[in-house]
Amino acid sequence: MEQVSQLIEQGKKAFACQDWKTCLDSYAKAIELDPECEAVELRKMAMRIIEYYCKDRFNP
Repeated sequence: MEQVSQLIEQGKKAFACQDWKTCLDSYAKAIELDPECEAVELRKMAMRIIEYYCKDRFNP
């Protein structure tokens, strides 16, 4: 659980800096370790924001 908490905190810090790759990767690793942790919702939220603001990133 300690590692999951660290990954979630790392994801939150990356989110605040708009470092989307690190953010999503941290949440994904946390979800692998604990599929029912809060990272599931945090990752969904980050993806919604990225899809809304960075449409060109996914639709070149």
